[in-house]
Amino acid sequence: MDIYLLLYLIFIVAPLSTLLHEMGHAIAARVVNADNITFSIGLGKRINTFTFKEINFNIHAIFFLGGLAHNQRIVPYKKKEIIWISILGPVASGLFACLFYILYTIFPTNYWHLLFLFNIWLAFINSIPFNIKGKTSDGYLILKTILQKKSQFKIKKEK
Repeated sequence: MDIYLLLYLIFIVAPLSTLLHEMGHAIAARVVNADNITFSIGLGKRINTFTFKEINFNIHAIFFLGGLAHNQRIVPYKKKEIIWISILGPVASGLFACLFYILYTIFPTNYWHLLFLFNIWLAFINSIPFNIKGKTSDGYLILKTILQKKSQFKIKKEK
């Protein structure tokens, strides 16, 4: 891998793919009427904040390392809504991987190939359930939600 391809991977592919993945979560949250959606790209000191279509965006100094979509709603989410929000990140990564693969077959360059491979990796890795030092995958949240017996917000009936 030459230096230009490595820089492209670090500064273009990783942040763009993370953005697309997290936007999948944000769109799903919007569909289930989340009251507040906050979207962060990167780690470290926050360098910019802006709002677009009622979604808050935070850009951090080390913008090529990770991302997070956080959403809230006054009315608690149902299990299927939590699963929907969680699954749409990997689904978005998978769909964009397909798009980048098509572009790669039409215009075969290493640049399209890297976008394809990174998005496939994001979709796959985020689908695996794991919890490492408090960092959980989308697959973990989906599995935890499915295995949860009852919603903690269930209203008790008075006799």
